[in-house]
Amino acid sequence: MTSIASILDAPRAGLADDMTRDDNRRGFERDETDQFHQLVRQLVNDGDDRAAAAGRRARRTLQEMDPDYIRQPVLTLLPPTMDQCPLCERFNCPGHDCPPGVTALTDQEREDLSRKVGEANRRSETRPR
Repeated sequence: MTSIASILDAPRAGLADDMTRDDNRRGFERDETDQFHQLVRQLVNDGDDRAAAAGRRARRTLQEMDPDYIRQPVLTLLPPTMDQCPLCERFNCPGHDCPPGVTALTDQEREDLSRKVGEANRRSETRPR
């Protein structure tokens, strides 16, 4: 008589174990990036052959492709914000109220401020972009 409390046979892995063994037997499988790299190598070789047939050399770098192109810097390091403002000569100038009290300037102060603004504009235009 069979009862619920009867002892079961030892567990077997079955299909999953067979698939794992088969996969291990096949060995290392290359991924799709190898196919991509192979395609790129073929395109490069084809481009080199076409350029050589035309008596030229294939362009490889941005400088070779567009010699007049000026790249923008990826990272521009600026001095700390604790410098003195060239317009109002305050430290940590917030900019929204710079220069303060423009309407109360004398003619000489207005000329000095105009000169400072011009110098600041020239400096900002000569910075690499």
